[in-house]
Amino acid sequence: MRVFPLIPSALVALLLAGCAAPMSRGNGAAATPAPAGSASSRATALRDLVGEYDNHAQRGDGAPPASGFAPPPLHQWLRPTHAADALLWRLQQSSGSAASEGRWLLREEGAALVPYRPLNAAANAAFDDKGASYRFQAADWAPLGACALQRRGSGFDYRVDAAACSALLPGLGAAAALLPQRLSLVGDTLTLATVSDSARGADAVTVSHRVRWFAGWDALNGAGPRATPENSDWHLRRDLRLHSEGGRIPLRWRDGSESGYSLELARLNYRESNTEVLRLAVIEDVSGRTLSYAWANPEATRIGLNLGWLQVGLDQDSGQASGGP
Repeated sequence: MRVFPLIPSALVALLLAGCAAPMSRGNGAAATPAPAGSASSRATALRDLVGEYDNHAQRGDGAPPASGFAPPPLHQWLRPTHAADALLWRLQQSSGSAASEGRWLLREEGAALVPYRPLNAAANAAFDDKGASYRFQAADWAPLGACALQRRGSGFDYRVDAAACSALLPGLGAAAALLPQRLSLVGDTLTLATVSDSARGADAVTVSHRVRWFAGWDALNGAGPRATPENSDWHLRRDLRLHSEGGRIPLRWRDGSESGYSLELARLNYRESNTEVLRLAVIEDVSGRTLSYAWANPEATRIGLNLGWLQVGLDQDSGQASGGP
């Protein structure tokens, strides 16, 4: 058996020092609840939505959906605005080679969440604001009152009156496909039904988990998987960044060219054992084959692997900044 030495310990210490900042779950922490129905409790509930979500785990669990139609990939960004009662909601969905996008401003109005449609460039520019500084301007948006999400019960569960909302859909064009019809949040799990989901069945939903970003380093041997223990040609990077819900990045040589291998970080659910894990996998790009992987519990804030020819260390990014648009 070939035995590979670790990269020098001093270098490992240097690499780890760059990604050992204190960890934080960001929006995952529970806040002390205010009295039910109060303005502060509604605003807190709306702010609990803030984050980035992806349904990779739902698509990757291997279980055939009841409708026979698998949910398409869906990535969502819910960002705060200057006001506590409004969020900017951006959805991106892909199906084969086609992609669609929905953009809405979600406002708390009484016991309902009302979606607003952007009317001009100023409204669309708000989705580029990552600093929660956007101030709502009524002239830039059209309220879709008939498609308001009405609260049901005591939890964070909202539904649309589908019959009333359907009258507005023809005038919204392609964006209507991603108009929310049902929305619920439990912990870090966001369950959503849009207009397009109805094609998969009356009860079809997408189930997305809140994204956690990880940053770290890799050391890739220049000989790849055929490296011998004597080969000391290590290509080092400290700029890895990928998210926990199917995030994937190429591994590169020191000159920036792609090595032919990628890293994927994903939450997976092994249904046979009812086990949920966070998996870090090495993938061969040309074949799509998983060469090796390491796993940890789904709440892990640190994960890594050592294959001899490849070493990787990742830590949760305490900044939790979005990597998307």
